[in-house]
Amino acid sequence: MDSVERDRLADAIGDFRRAMIPGFVLHLLRGFEGDEPSMIQLATLYVLDRPDPPTLRVLAERVGRSVSATSRLVDQLVRRGLADRREDPDDRRLRRIVLTQDGTDFLRRFERARADAQLQVMAHLTAEERALVTRAFTLLGEASRRRTDARHPTDPEIR
Repeated sequence: MDSVERDRLADAIGDFRRAMIPGFVLHLLRGFEGDEPSMIQLATLYVLDRPDPPTLRVLAERVGRSVSATSRLVDQLVRRGLADRREDPDDRRLRRIVLTQDGTDFLRRFERARADAQLQVMAHLTAEERALVTRAFTLLGEASRRRTDARHPTDPEIR
């Protein structure tokens, strides 16, 4: 992809996101009544949304924060009821950071709100255009999986 095509695509993505983000984010955050999760908290919830829960040290590496900053971040998520610290069943000295059911439910609501906002924009497309967008999203999902597999070929926690 050349730089002109890249810039044009980035502009189109920006237009699309500006059209949908305010509505879905505001809708989603209404339930928090002024105690909204931060971007790092949201990103951390997605890092935790995997089958094998990380230790605090591994989580700190994944979110790019110090262990002490990550511990404070986890404390905030625990207070919100979105995450929990659990004893590792194989090594009682270790604590694993896990999503709670409320944390999982929050992520699924977030994803659904984002999808609904995208579908509202797509409602202004013709059936043929919607089919193209659907195909494009399918291709993007496949490319995302290939990218993850290439970046973390031996880490089943990431894959």
